[in-house]
Amino acid sequence: MFLSLSINMEREVTYSTEVDTASIQINCSSLEEQQSISFMLGRAVTEYNKVCIKDNVFTKEREILFNNNRLGIIRLGMNPMWNKFARQYDINYYVAVSFYGLKSHIEILDNLSNGCLFAVCGILNTLNIDYMFTELDVCLDMNTKIDNVLALCTTKLPRTEYHSPNNSFYNGDTVYIEKFTKDRFSYNSQRAYVYNKAKKENLKFPLTRFELKLQKFFFFSNDLDSKTIINALNRYTVMYFPNIYEKNMIIDRYNSYYRISKRDIERMGLERYRLKPDVVKIERFIDNLKKYRLY
Repeated sequence: MFLSLSINMEREVTYSTEVDTASIQINCSSLEEQQSISFMLGRAVTEYNKVCIKDNVFTKEREILFNNNRLGIIRLGMNPMWNKFARQYDINYYVAVSFYGLKSHIEILDNLSNGCLFAVCGILNTLNIDYMFTELDVCLDMNTKIDNVLALCTTKLPRTEYHSPNNSFYNGDTVYIEKFTKDRFSYNSQRAYVYNKAKKENLKFPLTRFELKLQKFFFFSNDLDSKTIINALNRYTVMYFPNIYEKNMIIDRYNSYYRISKRDIERMGLERYRLKPDVVKIERFIDNLKKYRLY
């Protein structure tokens, strides 16, 4: 069960808005261009950061490493695309770059991961090479235990099923909000969950993370734009509770509604407990990525 029997919860909480994962894709017109861009990105990453790149013979990826810690990957791929004018399939070559753990709360790794991400976007911006984002994780990191936190989707997406708030606790460390089977995770535009970040990173202080994953299908219809990302975040209400009684009270109220309107949110009193994302921080991060140049 998600709810703890303990009533000894913290009285206040500090939290921050973070970006934890970012993936981009560069489409190429030929195999030669694909190889050239891959080489250029690898050189930019290693030249401006104290990292190395190693080919993984099993995954066929180029891993970006620091002391055997994987900061990111560079992956080459191709897929057929239908050319409606020539009425034939053309081969689309691409380079995909992903950085995981931009905010692991391990400072040296976080600084290097962000430095590598900005090096990649910086060289592409400098040379005016088009690229698109295919994944972005936006998070609320709360200095509290997971029992103190409740996240609800208060503006639901069509054709999407959701767990009830008191029936979504998986393996003791993660609360999934949407109902997706594991084999369908990557086929949805977005999904969110709450998990024990302190346990994952072996941190010495309590840390719970609400994470919204914006996936490839999200960016098919949306560019990297702060407004659309903030709108996606605002579909969820992330709350901190000082005691279990108040948390159970909100869950009971929420379960009594079939659909939730803005007026219902006010009636339930969710705003009293809500932790709001730092909109300015998200806007600044995106703006800096788009404008950054290496020279």
